[in-house]
Amino acid sequence: MRRVTWVLSFALISGCAAEQAAAPVPTKGPDPRPKMEQIKADCMKQRGFKYVAYVVPDRPEPDLSTYEAMKTYRQKYGFGVFGQLVYPKDPLTGSVESARDASADDPNEAITRKLNNSQLSAYLEAMNACYEKAAKEVLHKEAGSMLEAVGLLQGARDDLEEAEINGDPELVGLVPGFADCLATKGQRVPPAILPTAMAKRGNDAFWDQMKALGAKESKGRPLPDFTPAQARPYLDREIKAALEDLECGKEFYTRFAPKRASIDARVWAEYGPLVGR
Repeated sequence: MRRVTWVLSFALISGCAAEQAAAPVPTKGPDPRPKMEQIKADCMKQRGFKYVAYVVPDRPEPDLSTYEAMKTYRQKYGFGVFGQLVYPKDPLTGSVESARDASADDPNEAITRKLNNSQLSAYLEAMNACYEKAAKEVLHKEAGSMLEAVGLLQGARDDLEEAEINGDPELVGLVPGFADCLATKGQRVPPAILPTAMAKRGNDAFWDQMKALGAKESKGRPLPDFTPAQARPYLDREIKAALEDLECGKEFYTRFAPKRASIDARVWAEYGPLVGR
């Protein structure tokens, strides 16, 4: 994509509020997951397996729908990377430990733990078939497994981001000035970067650091085996970089944040029940 001269001002963006408004967030209807779970349980019983209909409770999600909300989040969690080591039980970090806590009450975990390898293989094969049945009957979606459903969700999000974010000429026009500001702070930005890549550039950089520390200090584990105190200096540096990123990209994120929030809401409304939300 051609590098575009940064000519847009915040006043112009504010004056075009009607034009730039993100697509409306869908109204929540009845939760389809209980019905899907009952179909799965009945289907598994017909196949000779025990499965308990269980809807995993929704986990809290950080509010990143506005520039101000992003700032509040970044002041504590940075880009959301090393925060999961400093706050391992905080669901807003998306940490492995907090995810494990969220699924601890699922009765099906105890069922599958008792199966040997061959039994588990047969169980999962039956589950995929029952999952496909539930997805088709309730949501009218073709998904033969949870993995396939995640792919559908991500594909839908990618398509919307390409059209509504990378295809937004005002967001594209804001990227060069954003990048130039970051360069003055010592943060490198690839040339001709797309708006979606610009928005996740900092997150990606700190994930690369996290993975390198994990491989180096934890014998190949994907995450470093740090205590919260050991991880704190890394988070402090991440917070500094994240706030610099936000400062340089204020006009960009003021426009980007509600667009991204609207896309996420629409994608989750359509595909979220497939993956448990």
